[in-house]
Amino acid sequence: MAIFQVFKSSTKNQYYYLLKATGNSQLILSCEEFSTKQNCLAGIQFVKKNAANDDSFERHDSYLSFTFVIKNDNQQTIAKSENYTTEPPREQIIDLIKKDAGSAIIQDLT
Repeated sequence: MAIFQVFKSSTKNQYYYLLKATGNSQLILSCEEFSTKQNCLAGIQFVKKNAANDDSFERHDSYLSFTFVIKNDNQQTIAKSENYTTEPPREQIIDLIKKDAGSAIIQDLT
């Protein structure tokens, strides 16, 4: 299971979300900043709607750096992964997102 947490920066007046695993609170996915809460929630809805589609994940590979991003229909990055030093952990996180993001609840921390 996973949970989206929405929060507002106290210094930048921007909105952000994190996708975390329930239970151990492992960070699964983070996002770019959004100027409004409505845009932040729209980013979450896009991830929830498209997470099961492998084409939603744009993978980036380089030496000891395996990451991915999720882009919206306008090709704006709306979510990004942590950096992984090997490919298998990245793919495990993508599989977890595919499985759990669609049903993840949203926790508003603003």
